[in-house]
Amino acid sequence: MLKRIQAAIAAVVMGGAVLVALPAAAGAATAAGPSALTVSPSPVVVSAGSGTTATFTYKASDRGAARLVDRDGRVVLLRPTPAGYGVYSAKYGFTFDDEPGVWKLQVRAGGGTASKEFQVHWTTDLDFDAAPDVVDRGDRIKLTGALTFRDGDGPQAYDGQRVDIAFKPVGGSYSRVGSVTTDRRGRFSVYQKADRTGWWRAEFAGATDAEPATSDSDRVDVKAAVSRTRITGFDASPEPVDVGDTLRLRGRLEISGFAGWSGYPGRGVKILFKPAGGYSWQYVTTDRTDSHGRFAVDVTAEVSGTWRAQFEGTGGAAYTASATDYVTVSVPRAGTRVVQFNASPEPVKYRKYLTFTGQLQVWDHGWEGYGHQKVTVWFKKPGGSWHYVKTLWTNGSGKLWGKTTASASGYWKVVFAGNGEARPSSSGTDWVRVKR
Repeated sequence: MLKRIQAAIAAVVMGGAVLVALPAAAGAATAAGPSALTVSPSPVVVSAGSGTTATFTYKASDRGAARLVDRDGRVVLLRPTPAGYGVYSAKYGFTFDDEPGVWKLQVRAGGGTASKEFQVHWTTDLDFDAAPDVVDRGDRIKLTGALTFRDGDGPQAYDGQRVDIAFKPVGGSYSRVGSVTTDRRGRFSVYQKADRTGWWRAEFAGATDAEPATSDSDRVDVKAAVSRTRITGFDASPEPVDVGDTLRLRGRLEISGFAGWSGYPGRGVKILFKPAGGYSWQYVTTDRTDSHGRFAVDVTAEVSGTWRAQFEGTGGAAYTASATDYVTVSVPRAGTRVVQFNASPEPVKYRKYLTFTGQLQVWDHGWEGYGHQKVTVWFKKPGGSWHYVKTLWTNGSGKLWGKTTASASGYWKVVFAGNGEARPSSSGTDWVRVKR
């Protein structure tokens, strides 16, 4: 089940009558009761927030009463209307608020009862990866992926489900070679011996509450054993890096020979990236190694994630991939300032009100008002230290206004403490003399 624990409800009052002990067999009817119960579409697939409307029809001598019952026993009353001679029809819009799984259409009419089971499904998605992309015959490849279902809150891990692994050799067709069960995060992982070049994919057959899904295919090339290669010194720097800044990717491709390891010149090295929380690698760019086997790529930092370099293998040299390097990309906080701060009137009489005005601004390709932010008012006597007085909030344009009772001459200022997107700032000070 995708969401809830199954419960049982013995009977529900509908239209003044109690529907109990309806036939267990789907579509079964008493001799004088309703017949030809249909559900369209079947199964009912809810794939978007707007939901899916299903139509229910039956034949009977009178309209009678009809209802839907979900797998937890919750009842939905239907309002049948005539749809032809002796035929009645009703509609219901299924959304993510409705429980997926096996439902029943139950009808009572003409002195009899009938029921029909149908299924409500949510859609599923399968991510899949087979790595490495090039292997020597007899080596193992790692097959990984994740199964999710979609509800009103977006993709959710689908745990405890069987996922089949299928393989198609070059010139052949897909056949299943094994299966694996998803873990509590909906993920799966299995190793497979590679003996032929071909495509791998994952398949989910579906369930009583979820649609089937098939992943994209991932090709793995199987080659005869060749010279070993390796990528050394791979590094993505600086780390962390601000978004929009340059990220430098460096490393060296080496090949094993009679004299040991040496730089492998003139070969293409791919740069791959996997964003934080992602399941698959994305191709970014390719660089050719110099005379010493070194490669160097500069990219613009956009999001946090993992980087790696990969050599596909060619000319008698084997595939290899570097160690991975995770880089955190941080979003710098915007600058702020408090302008036009004023404490007035000046001078002010003792125990009279002192009014504060000003504006909090934030930099976003230019200074603009920073609305709905908390600022604090501070006071300091000559030769003393600052102490907190009160808290104000800026309006939608970033302007601030407040007042307090004047009791002593001194300096006033407004302070913005900053937040996750903006740096702190403080106004200039304003001297106010208090007259007694």
